[in-house]
Amino acid sequence: MKQKSKSLIFNNIMTTIDEQLATIPSCEADGTPIDESLNFEMYIDSITDISFKDKVGKQHYPFTKTVAALLVEDELDERNNQPTEEDKLNDKPNSHD
Repeated sequence: MKQKSKSLIFNNIMTTIDEQLATIPSCEADGTPIDESLNFEMYIDSITDISFKDKVGKQHYPFTKTVAALLVEDELDERNNQPTEEDKLNDKPNSHD
């Protein structure tokens, strides 16, 4: 998605949130889904910790805990809704039909 605005603050926030969401694993090493994990709050906190400084040096945190939780849950839900490699293979038309 190409950004239309020229705001550097907005660009930095969007880049940072995109990177944070992308690094969240879907499952723990033992196979526990992240949303059922003891570490789930840590991933939410990683979003609420995103900040920027304004022109006078004041720190701002644009994401509340509620918004951060919604973003993390949405990321995990959308990952689960993506077709698997097996789904993709099954959707391919047979070349001999």
